[in-house]
Amino acid sequence: MRLMFMMKRDNAMPSASSTPTVMVPLDEGKVSLPAQTVCRCSLRRLWLSTHLYLGLFGGALFVLMSLTGSVLVFYKTIDEWLNPTQLTTSGSGPYRPLNEVIATAQAAASSGGWLDNLELPSHEREVFKAWYRVPTDKLDRFRWYLVTIDPYTGSVLSRDREWGTFFVSFIYELHESLLIDELGRTLVGFVAIFLLVSIGTGVFLWWPRSGKVRQAFLPVAGASRIRRQYQWHRLSGAYSVIVLSMLAFTGVYLAFPTYVISLVSVFSPVDEAHDESTVESHPASGQSALSVEQAAGLAQSLFQDGRITYIGIPHEPSDVYQITMHRPGDVRDSTGNSEVWLDQYSGAVLKVRDWRTFTAGDTFVAWLFPLHNGEAFGLIGRWIVFVCGFVPLILYVTALRVWWLKRRAHRR
Repeated sequence: MRLMFMMKRDNAMPSASSTPTVMVPLDEGKVSLPAQTVCRCSLRRLWLSTHLYLGLFGGALFVLMSLTGSVLVFYKTIDEWLNPTQLTTSGSGPYRPLNEVIATAQAAASSGGWLDNLELPSHEREVFKAWYRVPTDKLDRFRWYLVTIDPYTGSVLSRDREWGTFFVSFIYELHESLLIDELGRTLVGFVAIFLLVSIGTGVFLWWPRSGKVRQAFLPVAGASRIRRQYQWHRLSGAYSVIVLSMLAFTGVYLAFPTYVISLVSVFSPVDEAHDESTVESHPASGQSALSVEQAAGLAQSLFQDGRITYIGIPHEPSDVYQITMHRPGDVRDSTGNSEVWLDQYSGAVLKVRDWRTFTAGDTFVAWLFPLHNGEAFGLIGRWIVFVCGFVPLILYVTALRVWWLKRRAHRR
């Protein structure tokens, strides 16, 4: 029995006559055990129960979140592979002027909405992506439609491609909100928190005792079928614990950014904690709005070494141009963390975020999303996150397998 084994192990230790003892009933009678040993057994039993029930009731959601997350690591590449005629080009040469691209996108979009932003190509085969926002019958709810434009010819490659209806956008919504909007985002955030607790209890149960470090990282030969399943469960968790913990924590940030930023702000200022809705344009009598080309030129003059990745297009008179740029060394390789807000009439710089002048808090927050999708460490980082997304499936299957085999053995 387990307690008898612990008695033998304790007998090999130095005498602990000063340690209080308690009576633990066994089949053979009553045996005195150190209170410290009994406390350790109770604590381990508590962690084991917590780990078990979290896996039992939350395991399927852990698996769903991790598998969809693996797909999203390469979601743009997958989308281009599935829809090459709509999202890629074989052209070459200089890009068409931004004003022409915007005019083409506006002419191609259906009525009832407005052009919200333009994503610029990140590689030579990528296309311009113009996103339209269309109101619905629900307040503050919009539909998003995509128009893609060849950057070399200026021709429209696709139009009215609604977000949420094509494969990768469906997976994105499933991963982010379980397809139930704000309530779903909250549930996803709690799933990430429960996953962190599950990982913590699993580490406690796995943590090797003195002299048994090798067994904690290597399989034991000649093990029984139940033991082999348990080893797969233990080792797959041990080797992926750092990455899974990082993904769970960054997932909490993505679900509850306001709370995480507020917490980080206690230790170091975070610019994202400020309300950007206060950044507004100021219309002047007889003054027309700047063109997209002019706004992009002003932003480029501020960050001459930057590459424009995103342009937020003003719609209301008080709206501003919001331009995102990637600069060399930026941890967020896909879009960048440097931003410029411009008055749409005067071109005055209303706000600037330069990743090279970030505070410690800004830098910490800026790392969270690139860590979540792996881009912080380039292609290798993405592949690591992609592979680790399958680990919760292995953990879930092996745990169920161990439970089932032990249940059958108990019945026999």
